[in-house]
Amino acid sequence: MGSGRTQQAQTYNRPLVRRIVLIVTVASCLTPASSADGVTTSGGLADGGPTAAQNCRSRLSHRSEWPGWLRPRRATVLVDSVLLGGVRALRSRRRCWRVGIIGRPALMVGIADRELRQRGRPVARLVVVGLGYNSLWERGRRRYGLWARRFDSEARKLLGTLRALGARQVVWVTLREPTWRTVPPQARGELGQYSWYFPYVNERLRRLDRRRDDLVLANWARASARPGLTYDSIHLNTTGASLMARTIWGAVSRAARRQRSTG
Repeated sequence: MGSGRTQQAQTYNRPLVRRIVLIVTVASCLTPASSADGVTTSGGLADGGPTAAQNCRSRLSHRSEWPGWLRPRRATVLVDSVLLGGVRALRSRRRCWRVGIIGRPALMVGIADRELRQRGRPVARLVVVGLGYNSLWERGRRRYGLWARRFDSEARKLLGTLRALGARQVVWVTLREPTWRTVPPQARGELGQYSWYFPYVNERLRRLDRRRDDLVLANWARASARPGLTYDSIHLNTTGASLMARTIWGAVSRAARRQRSTG
């Protein structure tokens, strides 16, 4: 197993459950970023920059108009190995925000929910979820309904747990849908191992998004539909991490502007 690579997908050939795939991912170690985090300047929802530290004491203009989940400038981020690779870039774009990270490589939605409940500690009002790559499906949409119901149930439970722990706005990052054109040549062998079900997950997330007022999607599937963003099929290089951070914070900003009260 190579460091920083995705372990080869495991296929289970049992009478009841055939060709169900579970991905186990491995990520490299990351140096924790500064807890000074991101910036919202007095002009609105601006990105962090060279003078971000000077703006950390700034306040939102017309503060009372912005949704309550935005005002504390705090976020909790749930990660597996993909978004884990974007943590530094995510924090650097909002240097005055406090961005807490929960998760690890290979984290599944249901396990994240269970561990959050056991942990019992509050989360920020804004939560970014970067989970879904490590989930169970069968090829060719075999018994799709069964696995879709399982994913939907686990996702709803996770959102319920997050709300009980204090979340009021959730941004869920859709999965990359890699293709022969968008992955490095050395990673094209991975396309047949597990990327075939990433569209299934995105289907369920879009459905979930249509049914909830407290959820928006950060459309990484669309933003990442080009080469040069990953060192394998899904794990971010520096360029990819920067684009993912922009995609996530863009979704946050759009949600905040839509919810902004104009009196």
